[in-house]
Amino acid sequence: MLQRKNSTMKIKIALLAAATLCIAAPAFAASHARDTFIKEQDGNGDGSVSKEEFKAGREKQFAGIDANHDGKLSHDEYVGEFTARLTKRLAASTDTAEKKEEERVRQTRQAEVRFGVLDTDKSGGITPAEFEYSGWRMFVTHDTNKDGVVSAADPVAEETN
Repeated sequence: MLQRKNSTMKIKIALLAAATLCIAAPAFAASHARDTFIKEQDGNGDGSVSKEEFKAGREKQFAGIDANHDGKLSHDEYVGEFTARLTKRLAASTDTAEKKEEERVRQTRQAEVRFGVLDTDKSGGITPAEFEYSGWRMFVTHDTNKDGVVSAADPVAEETN
């Protein structure tokens, strides 16, 4: 009986984590809005993002987060890098101190959940393959005309941009 309750609890936690990830603002993940995705990922400034350009950008992002250069992102590296960017963004914000603190707590919680979800093999670290996969899902989502490039030529649904 106790084992069944533990199993049910684990399922509930996994579902909650997945639901939270769906509404979370990703840490170095590709943006959910096509135009923001292009702005963030367009390394050469030509107004579009090719598969090669995106892959190179993701590899650079991974290397920048992997502070100890061991080929995986530890919890502290992943959440710490996000926290540093969040702190910088909040410092520039005109929100009240109370709003900034609410945002910091909410976003940090989401980064914790994301780490657990992205670490699909539950090894305690995010591998390059796990990191890459999380980004490719958004690339494919935005490449709606399936030409291997995300650009303004890709039709976008009203609610995603």
